[in-house]
Amino acid sequence: MKKLILLAGCAAAAMTTVEADAKPSPAVAVSVVLSRPTPAARKAEIGRQVALMCNLSLSADELNRASAFIEANRARGVHWVADQISRSELSYACGD
Repeated sequence: MKKLILLAGCAAAAMTTVEADAKPSPAVAVSVVLSRPTPAARKAEIGRQVALMCNLSLSADELNRASAFIEANRARGVHWVADQISRSELSYACGD
């Protein structure tokens, strides 16, 4: 479960319009990912954002798990999901 939260967190944390050097807040990143209109669009955004934020590509299985985490928990809201990311190992995986 921690790996799933980590993967979703990396993906979500990467979404931002700030400079490339700056790290976005998890809440901003989650908000942007959750704003995508469909599960497929959110899943695609997760993959793009993980690549940007963490400089890595997810396997198909990892992307599916991260997407499932987002879909299962998106009704809990941006702040809940962002809090889960903040409690995960995101800072280690993405070089915070």
